[in-house]
Amino acid sequence: MVDYAIMMVSGDNEKIYMGIITAIGLVSGGNKVYMFFTMDALKALTPESEKIILTNAKPLKYYIDNLLELGGEDVKIVACEFGMKVKGIKEEQFIYPVKPSGVSEFALKANEAKGVLIF
Repeated sequence: MVDYAIMMVSGDNEKIYMGIITAIGLVSGGNKVYMFFTMDALKALTPESEKIILTNAKPLKYYIDNLLELGGEDVKIVACEFGMKVKGIKEEQFIYPVKPSGVSEFALKANEAKGVLIF
């Protein structure tokens, strides 16, 4: 069971950062987080995350690395198979441990979670 299910849809850099920062806060509080990346947000899981930088912030990759280290087994990162197909992204392009899955799995996780967030 997960405490929070987060769907990352937007390719907007600020929304991607806020989704990751929110997940860091949630796992810091002892919550289990399931993150489902789809469409333009999938770029955050590729080497492009090293190039995504907001003003006065570290590269996105720094925050994702921290999330995975801090959360350990309490963080699951999943990539939408349909989004991967639409965006032409292959599983081998991911630089993080990512499980490809369908939106039906997100729906199941969201149904059992105490909170669902969409960025």
